[in-house]
Order: sequence, then structure tokens, then C-alpha cells
Amino acid sequence: MMHFPRYVSKQISRLLLEKKLLQSSAPPFLPFYHVVSHHKLPHILNYPYATPKEFEQQLDYYLNYFKPVSLEYLLKNRNPSEKIFHLSFDDGLRECAEIVAPILLKKGIPASFFVNSGFVDNKELFHRYKASLILNELRENPCSQAEGFLNKNNLTRNNILQAAYSERHILDETAELLELDFNDFLKNEKPYLSATQIKELSHKGFTIGGHSHEHPEFWKIPEKKQLKQVRESMQWVNENIKPKIKAFAFPYTDNKVSASFIKKLQKKGICDITFGTSGLKYDVIRSHFQRYPVEQVGNFKENLKTEFVYFKLRKIIGKAIVKH
Repeated sequence: MMHFPRYVSKQISRLLLEKKLLQSSAPPFLPFYHVVSHHKLPHILNYPYATPKEFEQQLDYYLNYFKPVSLEYLLKNRNPSEKIFHLSFDDGLRECAEIVAPILLKKGIPASFFVNSGFVDNKELFHRYKASLILNELRENPCSQAEGFLNKNNLTRNNILQAAYSERHILDETAELLELDFNDFLKNEKPYLSATQIKELSHKGFTIGGHSHEHPEFWKIPEKKQLKQVRESMQWVNENIKPKIKAFAFPYTDNKVSASFIKKLQKKGICDITFGTSGLKYDVIRSHFQRYPVEQVGNFKENLKTEFVYFKLRKIIGKAIVKH
């Protein structure tokens, strides 16, 4: 029997896995959202979101082509022969309980809700939502002093929605200049789910997972801080929900998050399943899946059709597998 060095064996195993993946018809379809609402939400200027009516129409479209499955089914059937989809929502916004969950229950569609432990019970506000509130205020009530302060810190109306986690202090100081109180907003508007609401979602059969503690850009922080964000997030989920499956969805993207880090999360038992946001693609790491961001500018159906066309093209040129 021929024996290969360990690193050669790993390369052979990886190539065999990639070949197996590419022989599959398509990876599981995993669309994800953040919010559904009738209203204009001043804290969410970062992405377009559906109304409840539009969301129901989108769900009906999925149901025409795919079978809805639970997270448990997805974990056990990594490369299913049938066309399946699993729906998820990020950031733990209160509309998930008030609008989304009732629609999903009515249609019998399983889903996962990924929450940021630092935001539960409206303890803190996501920095990009702070940026949205600031931009919304500047549009309604221009303030040269606040805009001048932003400009000194390389932020403008054009790029403030891309403000980074490390720029939170700039956003907080700008809000003071605008007499914009984020704590009042949290207290009065309650944009996030409460712990009680999250537990109720779990009792209704939905999966609850982690989405980091404070939603930083993982590619901008060292691995030690990445691990701290994941641990704190999953600790809250484990203590409050006690889920059958320990699931984690990377905030923003898993791009530039190392394969060794993702594997470490699973090897150490921190997570059973993890998710990125690279669209319709396979992933070379077992139990790590790529999701499709639905909330994009443009027509929902055309965007979705384009994604599947691109997948076929990526498959032809060998770009259909995320290798980290």
C-alpha cells in the first residue's frame, strides 16, 4: 500500500472533496435577510428591505422551486440531491418576532435567527445603524459643525454608511454635536429583540444562533478578538437558548477569515455549523456554508436568476468553491 506524506494526503483529500462538490447539481440555497417592514426605518439606510407583502411573494417564489428545510436537516445533508433552501435573518431586529415569524409560521417555513449578544434587550446600537441615524438627521437638519467634524475624521455623507467598528467614537461624538441620543432611540424605539422574544422564537421551533457580540468587521480585527466575539455570542445563545445545534453566522462576510479559525470553532465544540455570505457557492470546509444576501438593489427575481447564472459560470471556470 502506498503511503503519502501528511500534507500530500491533505491535498489529495481536498481535491477529491472539491471534485465531489462540483459533481453536485448545486449547493443548498441559503437566502438571508435582516428586516421586513412597512415603515421607513431611520436606523437602516444601509440596504433595501422588503415590505411584508413583498416578503410573502418572495417566499412563494422560493417555494415554487425549493423545499424548505430546518438547520438540522441542512447539517445532516450537506450535499442534498433535492433542491432545498434554509432561510435566515441576521442582527436580531424586533421585526423578526413581530412581522417575520408570523409569516413563516403561517407558511410552515423553518428559519434561523442570528443575534448579536451585545444588542439583545437594546443594550447597544450597531455602529452602522448609528451612522444611518446620523445621516438621516443630517439630511433633515444640516449641521455644518457636525459635518466638519466628520470630514476631519475622513467621513462624509457619501461614506458614513461604511463607517467601521473602530470609528464608533467618531459616530458617538458626531451624535452629540447633533443632539442625537442613541440611548433614547434604543429606549423609545426598541429596534432589537428582547431576550424574552428570542426565547419565544426558539419555543416556536426557530433556530437561534450567534452573530458576534458587537458586529465588528472580522477582517479588520486580529484572530484573538475574532474568537472573543464568537465566544461571547455563543455563550449568550448557549446559556439562554440551549440550542440543539450551535450555529454561528459571520457578520458582514467570512472573507479573509482563515480556514484554520473556522475549523477551530468546530473542533473546539464552539460551533456545529457556521455561515459566510459569498452567495451561491460551495465551501471546502465541512459544515461551513455560504448564504445569499437577498437585500440588494434591483429586482428580486432578476437578482436571483443572475446569481444562479453566475454560479453556473463560476462552476465552469473553477470559481464555484470558497477555499479561504
